[in-house]
Amino acid sequence: MSLEEYIAQYTDLPGEWRIWEQGEGPVAVSYHVESAPSNQKPWVGTILVKADERRRGIALAILNHLSNEFELNGQRALFAAVPFDEYEWSNFLTDCGFEQFKTEENEGETFLIMVRPFE
Repeated sequence: MSLEEYIAQYTDLPGEWRIWEQGEGPVAVSYHVESAPSNQKPWVGTILVKADERRRGIALAILNHLSNEFELNGQRALFAAVPFDEYEWSNFLTDCGFEQFKTEENEGETFLIMVRPFE
């Protein structure tokens, strides 16, 4: 899938894309929704880190930054959804403080819904 196609998946959602810089330039891009239509809670939709910058704590720093923003706005948790069989992504989220919340079906695919409580 091209970058344009990937980004187009999010056009119907009321969220925000952010470019994260470190040193000389951009190292990551993220997408989040402050109030999802499904539960009026904040959700992280994606975090993409440049290949040569991965495994340096950048994605965790992004999640911490977003979590702090949402908590300051009165939210109590951050949500994320991953395809059920994407073990690497769900393991990463678990390492970042997310907990398994439930599973949901969407268009024939099962998703693991995860939550990162702020308290």
